[in-house]
Amino acid sequence: MEQPFSEQLKQLANNMGIALYQRFSQVEAALFLRCPITELQKLQTKRKIEYIQVTNNQSEFFGYQLVDYILNSIQGKLTPEPKSDGVERIINAKEVQRLTGLSRTSIWRQENAGKFPSRVALSTSRVGWRLSEVQLWINKC
Repeated sequence: MEQPFSEQLKQLANNMGIALYQRFSQVEAALFLRCPITELQKLQTKRKIEYIQVTNNQSEFFGYQLVDYILNSIQGKLTPEPKSDGVERIINAKEVQRLTGLSRTSIWRQENAGKFPSRVALSTSRVGWRLSEVQLWINKC
């Protein structure tokens, strides 16, 4: 039987700690995607996200459907930005989290395991990541 998801999606779900066949209510899905329920309903209406229609008024999501939506959302944003003066762009932790869908702890764990790009010290209290390395990591997932 063919699985409805790719290896890349499986890897991303594993990195995020999401079970592929775990079911999410609309409220849980909205929390997971960090969007209001009304936005989630708009995505459903426009068929931008897959879902399971349980009853006329109730829909649910499998974990793989949510991760697939995230993966499709970020893939369009992965085209490298042109470098105006040849200087590498450094991004902060919030942007890394937004691009990868990983929490700070997951990023730290992946980095310590050598599976994620190393951070760059910007000062004694600030770090960042090279955008090109993060994009390359996302493309490899």
